Amino acid sequence: MSTPKLKTIPPHVPPHLVLDFDLFEVSPDLRDPFDKWQSLADAGAPPIFWSPHNGGHWIFLKYEDVRAAYRDHETFSNRHQSIPKTPGWPLLQPNGVDPPDNSKFRNLLLPLFTPAAVAAMQAEIRRRTRLLIDAFATRGQCDFVAEFSGKLPTGLFIQLMGMDETRLTEFIALADVFMRVEDPAAKAQNVRDIYGVLDEFFRHKGQHPGNDIASVLLRARDTPSSSVTHQEVIDCTFLLFVAGLDTVTSTMNCIWRYLATVPAARREIAACLEQPDKLNRALEELFRYYAVSNIYRRVNRDTIYKGVQLKTDDMVVLPDNLANRDPAVFDHPREVDLTRKVNPHLPFGLGVHRCLGSHLAKLEVSSALQEWLPRIPDFRIDTDIPVKIYAGPVMGYRSLPLKWDARA
Repeated sequence: MSTPKLKTIPPHVPPHLVLDFDLFEVSPDLRDPFDKWQSLADAGAPPIFWSPHNGGHWIFLKYEDVRAAYRDHETFSNRHQSIPKTPGWPLLQPNGVDPPDNSKFRNLLLPLFTPAAVAAMQAEIRRRTRLLIDAFATRGQCDFVAEFSGKLPTGLFIQLMGMDETRLTEFIALADVFMRVEDPAAKAQNVRDIYGVLDEFFRHKGQHPGNDIASVLLRARDTPSSSVTHQEVIDCTFLLFVAGLDTVTSTMNCIWRYLATVPAARREIAACLEQPDKLNRALEELFRYYAVSNIYRRVNRDTIYKGVQLKTDDMVVLPDNLANRDPAVFDHPREVDLTRKVNPHLPFGLGVHRCLGSHLAKLEVSSALQEWLPRIPDFRIDTDIPVKIYAGPVMGYRSLPLKWDARA
């Protein structure tokens, strides 16, 4: 259930900047979630416009405007940024608050996600990848989402947090509701459900600490003279929970769908799996092209931006996918160039709220490719099974049926 379309447009919104566009809508004929956004650019939509759906909000379409909003946290705040606006929205540390308040948890978590710290996880990521592939490689088919991408990053995240992996299916379902549901009442209940799970988890973890992220947070809370509160610990874990259980999965789904339909790209990547520089360049291009997040910001003060009046508490959507396909910034932006050299893409944001997990996300995708392509080099979409799409703050596929000629 979604929120009703606004019948009355706020007086500060010019009628010529109002477009009937619902970021959550998936039309029956949609085959690629990125087409939904590209059609806006193709139709000549204003670079800044107002959508009357989901409580009403602005959308920025151009790279320079998305980048400007990322960098100007004093005007475009991360605090209480929900669409539609939801009562009881949590302050998700550190990305849900602005400087200087976000530095406390950002500085606490940053050492856990440095390139060196993430590189130490590679053996475990590849071990998990092999186990998943073993379950279906000789079968000749799989639902990539249910059997691989939905399990690899999620299982790893649960282990890093020190949570119970037997509850993986439950956790995935909670994160899915958080990312997809539009109805404010259902969203608020989902927030309460996740908080309940996390509160129960930390009560147990306090009695059974370990070598995991949750224990790091608890030690910070319990350090003498610490300013870290129990509520902030749960708020921080809430953000890690919903981000760690969704965005990498969605990115992998889009990448594997592309590889399933472009044999030349599969061969090109397979040829550079043991060449770090070339593989990294290919990955950067895939992250550019398949930027799955539509990031929210809240206007923190009345302002005029490029001639458009923005009022305090207006919501703004920043679609990374269109920013990363802006012809003013990228040559041939609607083509995947696995050797692209200049790549100032924005799939992980910019500035003080740049994604802490970007190095881990890249390592998960590169490790998955290094294990998958030698085992299953040629695969394709199983066109006999429908592909299910979702939209919203994160775009992607609920299912991705693949098949290949199985080898003994």
